This record gives sequence, structure tokens and C-alpha cells, in this order.
Amino acid sequence: MDLLTGLLSLMGRVVMETITSPFFIAVYLLLFTIVCWQYKRLENMSEKLIKSNDRLFLRSAFLSSMVGILGGCLGSILLIIVGINLENIGFAYLWALALLLMLINPRFLCFAYAAGILSLFSLLFSCPDISIPHLLALVAILHMIESFLILINGHSYPIPLYVKKKDQIVGGFNLQKFWPLPLMALVGVSSINPADGLAMPQWWPLLQGYSDIVDQTYTLLPVVAILGYGEITTTSPPAWRVKKSARNLFIYSLTLLLLACLSCRMPILAIAAALFSPLGHELVIWLGMREEHNRKPLYTRSQTGVRVLNVRKGSPAHQAGIVERDIILTVNGFNVDHYSLVRELIRTASNVQLTIRRADRLIDISLPEGSQDEPGIIPVPEEPVARYVILPEDKIFNLVRTLWQKLKYGARN
Repeated sequence: MDLLTGLLSLMGRVVMETITSPFFIAVYLLLFTIVCWQYKRLENMSEKLIKSNDRLFLRSAFLSSMVGILGGCLGSILLIIVGINLENIGFAYLWALALLLMLINPRFLCFAYAAGILSLFSLLFSCPDISIPHLLALVAILHMIESFLILINGHSYPIPLYVKKKDQIVGGFNLQKFWPLPLMALVGVSSINPADGLAMPQWWPLLQGYSDIVDQTYTLLPVVAILGYGEITTTSPPAWRVKKSARNLFIYSLTLLLLACLSCRMPILAIAAALFSPLGHELVIWLGMREEHNRKPLYTRSQTGVRVLNVRKGSPAHQAGIVERDIILTVNGFNVDHYSLVRELIRTASNVQLTIRRADRLIDISLPEGSQDEPGIIPVPEEPVARYVILPEDKIFNLVRTLWQKLKYGARN
């Protein structure tokens, strides 16, 4: 408890010094602007596809920034407790390799792949000279923070869109998120005012590998990073999908962190950790793709009525309590089977009464005034669909799936 209190106290002092620094403010504002631009780009894409007029990018960016600060505090504590030394992990090599891998596939920009390859090169050829456990532990903690951020923020303000899958156009959501992340890491200093430093206990660090950790004094160094998450769901509600994604990513990061810590004491495990870094991350992605491929689309036309894909925030439909997956059966007593008819009946009526099926219940809902202009309902795709997204086939996923099917077929025979 004394250690945690000391860490939080020191972090508080460093935070106050950092946030008043003009350089830090400029960097963080730049990251915030980048996040705003990304969310605005996603909204513009959605508007072209389904004529959505939501303007939530500023709100989304602000929420992501606030959540990112929370994740940064959690990540800083983990970095300090584990004892990661940022001085000998080969940041320049890591970034260069990640950028090269991005040319093969954009998702390879993630440090999990570059760190695994870099670690294997170091093990096989003793070049570059880096601390493999510290590098892989850093990757593990960044993904652990990401799993936490996905869980609490991944489903916020999902972007609705139409997607073509298996020759069928279905509804779905883009769950892409970006988080500016202010982090703090411990650095050793030879001369410092004891009041400005932090004396660590004897059991620290969990990661071994320091040559002079005994009686060493440490202070905090602020670092700014950005984490991202991207997934399209057509088979699960956004809240349900992010829970599974966060769980799988947390299991991966915890396993990688344990392997990194154990490899300090059993160097042979460094090979397993280096291999698990990229392969385990591919497994997490493959599990999500397999589920999206095997499950039936959730946001498709119903046999009767009009199914709702999404409801715009603050719209009359949102105020009335309509939610995604509701099925509009009647408008003022008239049966409906296409959203164009729903719009026409709402436009020509002064008072609008809807009968909605939600799960196995029938609900009567009254739309407030102003619904005639724009009720705020986004339906699932209905013919004709002018624009939609075509998701490219992932060659790696298809290869793994083909090999898996051949193995299962061979085992049966």
C-alpha cells in the first residue's frame, strides 16, 4: 500500500508538471486533432453510405481522450510495477520494422509483430542487442491497456454501415476507436533530490535484468502514445462484440506478460515469448474473423415489418425509446414492410403511433413532434441499396481456415 501511495503521489506531481508544459500540450493537442479527423472521416463514410447526418466526432474524440488518460494512469502503474526499462528495447528498430511490415498488411503495424521478429533476430544473431523480456513485456502491457479501453469504450458511438458479405448486403457497425495515451515510465537517476524520487522495495522489479537495481533511485519520464482498435461487426451487437474482443486480447496480453517475466529466469522461454507475440496476436484476430464468418448476420430484413439498424442520438425516435433491432410493424395502424412506406406515413401524419416488436414483446410508441421531418431511424439494408462496403478477403485468414478444414477432414478419414 505504501508503494502504491508513493507511486500515485509521484505520478500526481509529474502529471502537474507535464500538463503545464507547452511542448506536452502541443503534442497532446496534435494527437487530439488526429483523433478528431479520424472520427470525422468515419462519419463522412457512413453519411455517404446511409445518409447519416450524425456529427458526433468531437464528442467521440473527447470521450476517447478522457478514457485514454484513465488508461494511461493504469498503464503507467503497470509499467512501473513490472519494472520495464525503456532504454534498451530498440525503439528505433521497432518502429522501422513495424513500418516495413505495414507495407505487407496494414494490421502488421502493431508492435506485436515487429517485437516478435526483432526478438527472434536478437536470439538467433545477437543483433540488435536488446532486452527481449522488457520489449515483449512492453508489448503485453500496451495490449492489456488496449483490452481495458476496448471494454469500457469500444462500443461507444458505433458507426452504422451497410456491408456486402457472401453476396448479401447486411447492416453492421464500425467499432473503430483511437485513444491518445499519456504514459509515465521509471528511469534511473544517479543524482536527484530524494524528495523527487522513489525508492523501490526489495522485490522490485518483476522483470529482472538490471545490473544495479539495488539502492537505485528512480524518477518518472512522461511518454505520449496512441492506441487504436478496429473491428466491423455484422453478427453481434457492438456491446457484445467488444466484450469478447477485450477478453481475448486480455488473455493474449496476460500470457505474453507471464512468458516475458519467466524468460528472465528461464532464458529458453524467450523463444516461446518471441513466437507467441505475433502468433498469439494473429490468433486473437483469427478468432474474431472466424466468428464473423461463421455466424449468421444479425441486421437483416425481417419477414414482417421493418427492422431498425440504428437510431440517431437525440432524434425523435431516440427520445421515444426506439433501439437497434426493434421491428416496426405498424404506423398509425397501417402494416409496413419497407422503410420508404414508414417515412411516408410519418411525414403525412400529425400524430404518429408505432407498434414495435422487441424480442418477443409488442410495444406501442408515440413519436414526439418534429418526427415528420426526420425521425432519426436507420433501417437495415432494403432493396435497392445504392452504396455499401465490400470487405476484402483476408488472405492469411483464408489460408489458415483452409488448412484447418483440411486437417479436420483428414482426421475424420
